[in-house]
Amino acid sequence: MALAAVHDHVAAARALAARLPQLIDESRRMAISLRSGLHGNRKVGPGSDFWQFRPYITGDPTNQIDWRRSARSDHTFIRQTEWQASHNYWIWPVLSPSMYWSSTRDTPIKAERTLIISIALADLLLSNGETVGTFDAERTRITSGEHLEKLAHAMLASPATIAENVGAMHPGRKHSVLLLGDFLEFADSDQSPARAIKILGQYQNDGALVHVLDPAEIDPPFTGRVNFLDTDDQMIYRSERFEDLEEGFKQRAKAWRATIRDAARENDWLCDQHITSESASPTLLALYQHLSERQSQGGSNGRGRPAMNRHSTKRPQ
Repeated sequence: MALAAVHDHVAAARALAARLPQLIDESRRMAISLRSGLHGNRKVGPGSDFWQFRPYITGDPTNQIDWRRSARSDHTFIRQTEWQASHNYWIWPVLSPSMYWSSTRDTPIKAERTLIISIALADLLLSNGETVGTFDAERTRITSGEHLEKLAHAMLASPATIAENVGAMHPGRKHSVLLLGDFLEFADSDQSPARAIKILGQYQNDGALVHVLDPAEIDPPFTGRVNFLDTDDQMIYRSERFEDLEEGFKQRAKAWRATIRDAARENDWLCDQHITSESASPTLLALYQHLSERQSQGGSNGRGRPAMNRHSTKRPQ
C-alpha cells in the first residue's frame, strides 16, 4: 500500500479556491450553531451603551454618578458603559504543499479543514465587534461579516510558509495572531518553530496555534509495502513491510507534535490540536472561548494566562 501523493499541489489549491463559496457557507453555519450559546466579550470602558450600575466607591468620578438611580435607593450608584474598542486578530491559515494531503478519500484534506476553522473563527470574532485580518500582500482587514468572502479570498493568498515569510510579518502591537497548519515545513528548515512564534509575538502580541493533523499522522493504518513521497512526488523512502516501522513512525510523529506544542508554550501561546477526521466544532469553540477569556483577563492587549489543555486526557500527545 502506498501513501497517496500530493501530486500537483498548485492544482489542488485551485480546486480548493473553486470550492471557497461552499466552504464559506459551511463555516457560517458552524459559527451560527455555536454563536447562540456564546456571550460577547463585555468589559467596562468608554462607550455609549449602558451595561450596569454599581455602588459608588470613594474616588470615583462624580460625573459618572447616576443621580436618578441613586435617588431611588439609600446608596449612590455609578453608571457603567460597555467598552466598544475592537481588538485586532490576525488569522493565518498556512496552506503549505503538505496541507493538500489526506490519507483516505473520505477524510478532508488538511487545507480544507484549516480554511473552514479560520473562516468560522473570523465570523465569530466579527460578530463580537472585533477586527480580523490576514497576511496577504494587502494585509486585508475587515470589521463586518458582510466582507467575510473578501477575507476568505485573502486567506487563500496568504504565504504558504512561515519560516520563509515570518520576518516580513508585522501584525502590529498588542494584537492577537492565530496560526493554523501542520507546520511540517520546520522539519526541513534551519529556523525553529519557537523562534518563528517569538518573532510574531515580539510586540506584546498574544497568539494561538492550531496543529492540524490527518488521523494517519497519529495512528497510521498502513500495512505491507509503503512508499513515502514528498510533495513533489519524489521518493523519500520505501518500506517493504510497514509493520516493522510502525512503532518508530509513531514515536517520531509524537516527538514532532511535542516540538510544536512546546514551541507555543515557550512563548505563552495556546496550542490546540485538530484531527481532520473529527468535527471542527470543538476546536472552533475552544479557540474562541480561549481568545475571549484572554481578552477579559488581560485587558485590551489580551495577554492573560488562562490554563487550558482540553486534549490532556482525550488525545495522544
